[in-house]
Amino acid sequence: MKIFDTSSVVCIFSEIKYPKIFEICKEYGYQLCITPQVYDEITQNPETFQHLKGYGDINIVNTVDGDCYTKLSKRYPWMHKGEISVLCAGLSKKGSHERYYCIIDERARKLRDKLHVRVTGTVGLILWQKSLSALTKGECQDLYNKFLQSEFWIKKDIIQGLLK
Repeated sequence: MKIFDTSSVVCIFSEIKYPKIFEICKEYGYQLCITPQVYDEITQNPETFQHLKGYGDINIVNTVDGDCYTKLSKRYPWMHKGEISVLCAGLSKKGSHERYYCIIDERARKLRDKLHVRVTGTVGLILWQKSLSALTKGECQDLYNKFLQSEFWIKKDIIQGLLK
């Protein structure tokens, strides 16, 4: 299971416009998921929401424990609802020993060691796909250029991994 935060969905559908990233996850046996909070955030972005509805193969998981959500939102008030819910869903999956990864692009990634959850960002997900040879060298070059042209902020040294 890959549990996506809002920023990753926006990046894939609206910024770099490369839904093949979702397809590769599915080819490797991962279910694509978002939380209800992420869904609510995506509805605020009409372009991305249209892409999400059109894609249709991303499930809404209701594994966000209310106590976990309350605890994390009080402890980390700088995180938005989607990030908190994705981390809580990850903690739920961790406890059930299911195969999962939380895809979060913001400061919440820094909590992965503290919470002991599997977290990566959008570029980390793409680099994983590159390591599987699921993306060609040309596709990686194309994605690199799309990241440079997008408003999606990522450190240049991170996206340069696409060119190696």
